[in-house]
Amino acid sequence: MENVLADLQAGIRTVSRPRVPTKKRADDIFFTTMSVLMLAIIFMGFASSYFLRGAMFSHLASPLVHLHGAVFSSWIILFVVQSSLVSAGNIRLHRKLGVLGAVVAGLMVVLGILTPIGTLRRGAHLPPIFTPASFLIGNMLGILFFGAFVAVAIWMRNNRIVHKRLMFIANIMLLEPALSRMAFPVMPHPRLTFPWMTHYPFLIGAIPLGMIVALFIFDLAAYRRVFATTVVGGFLFWAFGPISDWIINTQLSQYITLWAQHHP
Repeated sequence: MENVLADLQAGIRTVSRPRVPTKKRADDIFFTTMSVLMLAIIFMGFASSYFLRGAMFSHLASPLVHLHGAVFSSWIILFVVQSSLVSAGNIRLHRKLGVLGAVVAGLMVVLGILTPIGTLRRGAHLPPIFTPASFLIGNMLGILFFGAFVAVAIWMRNNRIVHKRLMFIANIMLLEPALSRMAFPVMPHPRLTFPWMTHYPFLIGAIPLGMIVALFIFDLAAYRRVFATTVVGGFLFWAFGPISDWIINTQLSQYITLWAQHHP
């Protein structure tokens, strides 16, 4: 009888004790939250020039810009949906939508190269932080880095740890164009203003880098170690800036920029 009572008391203590979230659950919370934050940044950055102007129904400069906006918007929305599906445990639907995601990512790489070329060819107004070469080559290199991260993430899709982190870093690559428009809007009306971005333009680079740091901290807090994927991916993300600056200043980049501006 005493043994039975002891077992019952132990069972009550087990039921009443709050469960500690598993590492997978911590992953789900972190990556879903960060995906929603990325969506918010991209919406605010392109609100004046795209979303508040009617998005696909707005009067944009060319059909290519329309397609670019629709595809890139679809990607970041899909990223939030995919993160939420994993968090909800619906892996089957997540994998089915992953096929669509791969197609969208491929289109993004193509459009991410063609659209800046078209922008220079039209002589469109650029945010003041860009030169024609930095706008063209920087955007082209950025979307190629994005595509490389996504490609490896798809290849490693059966490794949850690696796949999530590579997709996370790939999407961070998309934030700087949005953040630069928050600091230096290119459309006067309708316009969302962000004085703190205007006064502190260093945040254009600091916010994405801060997300990389957040991933390092999360790895340490949840797993007591930093994964190699986080280290290598974080280093490549940091190295993108110096590499991009070096390539932009080469003679080849100047030739490509002149070709984009003047080739019929």
